[in-house]
Amino acid sequence: MKLSAGLALANRSMLRNPLRAFFMMLGVTIGIASLTAMSTMGEATRQETMRQFKNMVGNYDVLNIEPGASSTRGMPSLTTVEPSLKFEDALAIKAEVNGVRQVAQVQNAFDLDVKYRDRSTSTALYGISANWLEMHSYFIDFGSILTDEDIASVARVAVIGPDIQAALFPDEDPLGKQIRIGNVPFQVKGVLVTRGAGPGGSSLDGIVFIPVSTASKRLFNRDYLTTITVELNDPLQPQPVIDAITGVLRERHGIVPPGEDDFSIDSPQAIAEEVAAVDSTLSRVLTGVSIIATIIGGTVIMSLMLIAVSERRSEIGVRRAMGATRQDIMQQFLIEAAAVSLLGGLIGTALGVAGGLASALQQGLPPVLVWNAIALAVLLSIGVGLIFGMQPAWKAANTDPIDALRS
Repeated sequence: MKLSAGLALANRSMLRNPLRAFFMMLGVTIGIASLTAMSTMGEATRQETMRQFKNMVGNYDVLNIEPGASSTRGMPSLTTVEPSLKFEDALAIKAEVNGVRQVAQVQNAFDLDVKYRDRSTSTALYGISANWLEMHSYFIDFGSILTDEDIASVARVAVIGPDIQAALFPDEDPLGKQIRIGNVPFQVKGVLVTRGAGPGGSSLDGIVFIPVSTASKRLFNRDYLTTITVELNDPLQPQPVIDAITGVLRERHGIVPPGEDDFSIDSPQAIAEEVAAVDSTLSRVLTGVSIIATIIGGTVIMSLMLIAVSERRSEIGVRRAMGATRQDIMQQFLIEAAAVSLLGGLIGTALGVAGGLASALQQGLPPVLVWNAIALAVLLSIGVGLIFGMQPAWKAANTDPIDALRS
């Protein structure tokens, strides 16, 4: 039987029994719509999460060294970390470890009050070396950035985020104005370009940067660091650098086997891959649920077609009497099953894509078309029709033509 003839017969069968064709398509439509919608939403969520994570860390070609063993949890702060990382450790890493482009020093604390006249707000404060902002892709909107001269002179200057500007200087230019952090005056010398929200949805703009030397000597009176940031020459091969840094720090801290490290080294790239892996696992689970729903739709197709075979015995008998072979009958029913399933799949794909894009836009996610999921949906719908149409087609092909005509 030619494919065109089989499609014509399938079309005629669906037009004769539209209600049955509708219920045969319904299960596949629901399953395929779920598959494409979840794939669209999953990819949109993954891309937005990675964008926000990249927005937070700035670059993936850095390592962050923090005090405490790797089992320690939480964001490092001067009030919570062990005093194990020293300024000299950062200098030693720069001098002794190959593959390091530059090293930045950080002292940070959270929920500090920053004031200007009668206005105040809470901020995350970072005392940093001059190269930290560049390493993390922070840019100045207006004013100037922290410099090596500011570090060397222990200058009381600050670069503030847009949220701090909005809270303290809603109607005036902040440049040159004096703010107070912990009763220490600082002159505002720059305002950062907005970075928006991080992965948790919290703003990344409520931040103040000051020279790390000023933070250490004039504000916190601490001689240890909360983070050492290392920029790599080759971000694709971080492990040799990690091993070298570990060796340098263990030697400097007097740690001998089997002693545990009193520091941890994190790679933003590795963390990003872990985030992507979690999203990927969730997407696979949701995809599996959608495929199961589609398979259930296939069983509906098989059940209704088995009923249709019993109802169309006389049609089968007439076709056999007119010279149609068992193979022709089997092909006819297989084509019908595949056509119904494909049509349901196409409708489900259209509904799923439209629903997924609408949900993504409603939640502020980037609109994404996942073409491999769309292709999978179409192929799956055809496969479901062929597989679950096999039993009804075999039953129709093996119907005795004499008994069929008598019925």
